[in-house]
Amino acid sequence: MKFAKLSLAAIAVLGLSSNIFASENKITYNPFGSAKLYYETVDADNSDNDLFSSGSASGGALVSGGLTGKINSCFGYGFEAMAVDTLGLENNLVTKTRMGAGINRDILDTQFWFPQAYITYHPCDMGTNTTFKIGRQYLDTPLAFTERWNLAPNSFDAIVALNQDIVNTTLVAAYVGRGNGRWGAVTNGDKFQDYGVGVDSDITGATAQASTLHNVPMLGKKGGAYTLGVITNLLDGTLPISVWGYNVQSVANALWADAGYKLNLGDGMKVDLGAQYGTVMPDADGVDDTSGFGVKLGGNMSLADMNFGLSVAYSDVDDDGAIALANTATLKTYGFGGITGGKKTKLYTADIYTDGSHVAIPGSEAYRVKATTKLNGIGALAIAYTHNENSRFNNLDVDEIDTILSSNILPGGLNTKLIYMVRDYDQNDKDGKSRDSNHLRLILSKKF
Repeated sequence: MKFAKLSLAAIAVLGLSSNIFASENKITYNPFGSAKLYYETVDADNSDNDLFSSGSASGGALVSGGLTGKINSCFGYGFEAMAVDTLGLENNLVTKTRMGAGINRDILDTQFWFPQAYITYHPCDMGTNTTFKIGRQYLDTPLAFTERWNLAPNSFDAIVALNQDIVNTTLVAAYVGRGNGRWGAVTNGDKFQDYGVGVDSDITGATAQASTLHNVPMLGKKGGAYTLGVITNLLDGTLPISVWGYNVQSVANALWADAGYKLNLGDGMKVDLGAQYGTVMPDADGVDDTSGFGVKLGGNMSLADMNFGLSVAYSDVDDDGAIALANTATLKTYGFGGITGGKKTKLYTADIYTDGSHVAIPGSEAYRVKATTKLNGIGALAIAYTHNENSRFNNLDVDEIDTILSSNILPGGLNTKLIYMVRDYDQNDKDGKSRDSNHLRLILSKKF
């Protein structure tokens, strides 16, 4: 059975007319807002620009605000407006922005759009713990999700149903009609496209030709995506398990499963185990399936006012296949081998830049080590090391070290995240083309 598509206009009418459904309506309002300033500079061996020069830097500013609330005991609503601007930084500090251009505008223009505009419905008199969420919204599922690492997040026009009639279990059914995800930039602002169009539909030339030669499903595919999921917690919540199935119309079917086990050893010591498996099965003839798995082991120890964490993770994606185990909302077809992949992935080994575009690509084998601690009066410190090797493409063999400091010591509760990344490509030794780079990222943000 297919869900009917609802336009945002129809959803708005539903929300405006719902006040006639019951005389006891009492509309509630919960306002929220945020502001963010984003800056990143890169020192790369294959560039003439150095750290802090405008030619190697990108940035932007974001302001968002919205409301959530209830119309009555059965109906709720939510919407959010978002604006992005360069603040004129391109005249002095940066040359690139941190998101797509949207519809019919220059990349440096001010952008304004609605990432959220939805109605919720709970059949409150039917004896079921079921909720429907209809409209523009954020999603978080293993192979279709909102990415929040860049300046602005992507979102979806979707219909989602959640049921919690079974104890400790949530059943999820969703139809995704459109999305504004874009590889690398995360979002294209107000440019929402039919889900299943697949990769960046603006690509041309060698990249598009490569995907055609390898019969990778990509351009011109429409029809939306469907997903079913089961999320359950066993053993009093210490054993979370989820299983998901996907159908991206005319593109691929996919399965994802993960499980974890959390063990409290007492005396401030905790252990976290995890395992995950995914497979993507393209509709196109002659294109192999992609399968992969990941495992992790983590520990956490608290002593007095100090907290320490350490985790190790490993992932392996089969050599065969043409679609990465990554986010289907931010797909792109790479010039090498016509591989289609998303920017981010839920694999445990993903790091900041060595992410879905590396560890989730067919033929990749990766491991990651991460250490965390809290610094009294300063904030949280994390250091991560990721190593990725790919048996099919040597330009994906890379080592990455990330140092992340998160703090709110600035006046006014201004949240600060400072990230320093070092990347070392093994390809340098194989073809003499150095691609090593250093990245410095600064994010200032405030929620209202």
